[in-house]
Amino acid sequence: MDAALSLPDPDALAVAVVSGERAALARALNLLDDRRNAARRHAATFLSRLQAQMAPDRGHLIGITGPPGAGKSSLTAALIAHWRRTGLRVGVLAVDPSSPISGGALLGDRLRMKTAGSDDNVFVRSLACRGDFGGLSAEAWPMAQVMLAGFDITLVETVGVGQREIDVSGMCDTTCYVAQPGSGDSIQFLKAGILEVPQVLVVNKEDMGDVARRTLSELSGALRRDAL
Repeated sequence: MDAALSLPDPDALAVAVVSGERAALARALNLLDDRRNAARRHAATFLSRLQAQMAPDRGHLIGITGPPGAGKSSLTAALIAHWRRTGLRVGVLAVDPSSPISGGALLGDRLRMKTAGSDDNVFVRSLACRGDFGGLSAEAWPMAQVMLAGFDITLVETVGVGQREIDVSGMCDTTCYVAQPGSGDSIQFLKAGILEVPQVLVVNKEDMGDVARRTLSELSGALRRDAL
């Protein structure tokens, strides 16, 4: 059977996504993650139709990045809860490490984020990085555009990254860097000469007490010196 016959119609799919249909959103993301040649052609047509349908005042795209174990998923879950209380619809694209066997997302942030599975106004999608550098995947940008069509806020949470792997800043309206208290990564991040990249710096895990407060003090001091 022709592979194209099993693929959704690009025009109808674009209309359904903009209308906020969750099933259509899932089909669109699966289409963009499909690496078959026919699927790639359909995906390109779909994205073109979607851009024509999207309102100029599309949602806000926020990137959450930082080293492994810094608490990015916990922060994301807290932000989702806050925004839902204000009535905003939230989409999350969580980029995970890839399984070396299947190539799929290894950790599955949908399992780690404590969000209400019955809330139709929250949509979390895991995406494997497939070995791509920069903390993202090649599919992250087009998938984020799809989510922006249906949600007020779209969060892109990167796989744990190092000092220079901050590609998320190039695609998001706002970038948030989450520092790991006591690891020294935050200061190394500043020394890398890319302090201007994130708009928001977060010291997570306040329950660590003096360790977290010392990291906050170090970051604050570095920021003041950079401003001189």
